[in-house]
Amino acid sequence: MVKLGEIFTISRGGSPRPIQDYITDSCNGVNWIMIGDTEPNSKYIRHTAKKIKLEGVKKSRKVYPGDLLLTNSMSFGRPYILDVEGCIHDGWLVLSPKNNQIHIDYFYHYLNSPAAKIIISNKAAGAVVKNLNSDIVRKLEIPFPPFAEQVRIASTLDKVDGIRQKREKTIKLADDFLRATFLEMFGDPVTNKKKWPLRRLNDICNNVIDCPHSTPKWIDNGTICIRTSNLSKGGWVWSDKRFVSEETYVERTKRSVVDEGDIILSREGTVGVAAIVPKNLKLCMGQRLVQLKLDKNQVVPEYLLSFLLYELDPVRISRVMSGSTSKHINVSELKQLNVMLPSMKEQKLFAEIRNKIINISTKAKADHFLFEALSSQLMS
Repeated sequence: MVKLGEIFTISRGGSPRPIQDYITDSCNGVNWIMIGDTEPNSKYIRHTAKKIKLEGVKKSRKVYPGDLLLTNSMSFGRPYILDVEGCIHDGWLVLSPKNNQIHIDYFYHYLNSPAAKIIISNKAAGAVVKNLNSDIVRKLEIPFPPFAEQVRIASTLDKVDGIRQKREKTIKLADDFLRATFLEMFGDPVTNKKKWPLRRLNDICNNVIDCPHSTPKWIDNGTICIRTSNLSKGGWVWSDKRFVSEETYVERTKRSVVDEGDIILSREGTVGVAAIVPKNLKLCMGQRLVQLKLDKNQVVPEYLLSFLLYELDPVRISRVMSGSTSKHINVSELKQLNVMLPSMKEQKLFAEIRNKIINISTKAKADHFLFEALSSQLMS
């Protein structure tokens, strides 16, 4: 293990002020590197949108290709490798190698690893806005293998990361295709140009159950109690599970047991997220949730979920929202929501297509977690 400050010169950027007086279109200007010059999923900064005048350089920090940049505010701790020469403002820290035994790609991957992000987050905690300073980064201890091993690890993670990025594109394409399939089969619910029959949500559900309005007593292990953070747009997030006792489970399911095929949606906080309850999973509801028990003679869970995700999109959700300060879904209004109701045959066909798409997306997401696990293992 070695402290970063022992092998890197670490400095904070600086900005000539007022900055607008130093921005120039001249070809002789110096690249002015901003966070907006970064690209999603890229480890390099290769171009800049703006330049500053030469006289602004002495009031800033000069950086060079091969330097490692860290964001020190907002998306703090995100590393990038420089592929251009320029100057940086005080939203960046620069790590310049002190010797030629440093393979910069290895340190990029380490600082971008889940383990490093947790350490950096904890170090930066405490302020109203998390912020990294150069002293925190200098004192960070990280594994420092021989140069050849650094190259091997970085090369492996480059290849795996390339696969991960392709999988992320697959997930995005799958989501877009699912949405397009829904609109192609059933049309836009807002206009209902295909003239599907309309039924109130309350009329196609056996029950619409608001959550218990109390905070459960948590325990270390037991039955999963669903929170809004466990929901995504159409799926579940189990990275942060909370548990309750059998006694608490019984108390929180007095009004209704959570069964396979029910739909759980968030009514407050992150609204517009929902998922279908899978089989063989014992659950109860926490706060800020609504449970839909469907009449499966009228509606297929996969169809209704996709309809709700479309209808409860933030752009269209206002008509079932209440509250002036803390916006939330009004359950009474939700029950009155008009639902397009195609035939069961058409709903089931959509469900088959959706399940195939979800399987592709699930495999791609599993590859993402595999990359994170491999990254942590190689860096330990």
